Amino acid sequence: MAGRPKSVMERAYGQIKHRIMTLKLAPGAAIDDLTLSEELGISRTPTREALFRLVSEGLVIVEAGRSGFTVKPLEIFDLSALFEAHMVTARAIARLVAVRRTPVDITQLRKADSKVIRAIERQRPADVASTNADLHRLEASIANNGYLAGLACSIHDHGQRLGYLAFGGETDWGRLEDHFLRVRADHTELIEAYEVRDPDHAEAVAARHVHLFRDRILAFMTEDAAGPIDLGGQVLPEMRLTVDANTGRRVG
Repeated sequence: MAGRPKSVMERAYGQIKHRIMTLKLAPGAAIDDLTLSEELGISRTPTREALFRLVSEGLVIVEAGRSGFTVKPLEIFDLSALFEAHMVTARAIARLVAVRRTPVDITQLRKADSKVIRAIERQRPADVASTNADLHRLEASIANNGYLAGLACSIHDHGQRLGYLAFGGETDWGRLEDHFLRVRADHTELIEAYEVRDPDHAEAVAARHVHLFRDRILAFMTEDAAGPIDLGGQVLPEMRLTVDANTGRRVG
C-alpha cells in the first residue's frame, strides 16, 4: 500500500530545505515568502507554514520586532558549539548503536554507506553531503534514544550545509581525495565495530570522524583567506563566499 501523498506544506518544506542545504538560499539571506511561494508555484500559506517549521529546526530565523524570514547564518561561535555538541552526541550514539543494533540495522548501515561511496565517486557535492548526513541520522535512529536522535538530526541538518560548502566549494576535487579515503575508512571501521558489538572502539572511531569533518571545514575556510566567502555571519569575516548554484563549486 502506497504511503499517503505529501501535503503542499510538506512539498514546500522539502524544496525550501533543499535550497538551504545547497546554499541556493545562502546563509544570512533574507527570504521573501511571497516571492518564494510564487517560485514554488504554491500559495503563500503553506510556504509560511514550511518556513515556520524550518524556524523550529533552527535553519531559518525570525528576528524579534521584525517581519520576514532569514536563513540562519553560519557563525564562528555557533560552529564551535555545533562541533562540541556533535562530539558529545556522536560518541554517545556510537556506544548505544554498538550494543543495540540488530543484523537488519547493520545491513541498512552498509546500504547507506554505499550511497555515500557512490556520491563521492560521482563527485556530486550535494549528494555527498546529504547521503553522509543520512547515514549518521540512521545511526541516531538505531541508537533508540529519542532525545539523542532529536539533537543529532538537528546537528546533521547544520552539518549537511557545512558539508556541501566544504565539499562543493573545492575547485579541484582531486585535492579532496585523501579526505574521502579517510571518510570511507572511518565508515567501514565504525560499521565493523557495530557488527562485533564493540562500544569502546565504536566511540573512538566516531570521535575521530567528528575531528575529520571539523578539520575539513577549517581547512576549507583557511585555504583562500583572500578569496570571496560570505557565510552571512561572523565566520572569518574577512572572507566572502561565492558558490555556483549549478555545480556547488566555489567560484571567484
